[in-house]
Amino acid sequence: MDRTAGQLQLTGDFVRGARFACSACGAEDCSVHDTEPRQWRHLNCFQYACYIQARQPRVTCPHCGVKIAPVPWARPGSGFTILFEAFTLTLMREMPVRAVSDLVGEWDTRLWRVLDHYVTEARDQRSLDTVTGFGVDETAARRGHHYVTLFVDLAESAVLFATPSKDATTVTRFVEDFQAHHGDPAAVTDVTMDMSPAFIKGVTTHFPQAEITFDKFHVLKLLGDAVDAVRREKRKLCPELAGTRYLWPE
Repeated sequence: MDRTAGQLQLTGDFVRGARFACSACGAEDCSVHDTEPRQWRHLNCFQYACYIQARQPRVTCPHCGVKIAPVPWARPGSGFTILFEAFTLTLMREMPVRAVSDLVGEWDTRLWRVLDHYVTEARDQRSLDTVTGFGVDETAARRGHHYVTLFVDLAESAVLFATPSKDATTVTRFVEDFQAHHGDPAAVTDVTMDMSPAFIKGVTTHFPQAEITFDKFHVLKLLGDAVDAVRREKRKLCPELAGTRYLWPE
């Protein structure tokens, strides 16, 4: 235990002659070729950052050659234990990654790699063959007119796809990803969106069977603008309409 650094080091090793599995094919009883010193961040022990240190063996597999043997407490290539990753993933569902990095004392770039691994793994396993409707809308990613377009499953209230920009090519990229995950564009019957001409063009091109529903906010905004335009025109003949803009319902 290093009280000054606020760290607890746990050191493990294996006995001479031990044999391990191959990480590539799973073959058992492989002999040790050599070892590589490794360290993994684990869950804190009281107020101390806890680390596991061990010699990770490389084994000689009769099928795959020399491969690193897996360890039971961490996934291959990660510098964190599985329990530490699970803890940070739970936090990242509720907080920005930068806030989590400050809380646990790790670089946010390392946490982003953990998040990217599990999100990619989950999306690779997901099938969209039951999706028959989705909503599409853009949101600002950062200042300076940088946008991200989101496609959301209407039935499950889950994000299906996210991509930069807000033009018609966003729908094209979504269709490619949708089909790659076993989605059928011909089975989509309902799409909700704003009145963006780019979105309308993309959806009518790639989802010909879908009925488009424009969201309530943009429809009411058009009605409100039309009512105000009439009020302004009539004000020339009816001065009493001056100052009544906010009295008219939208």
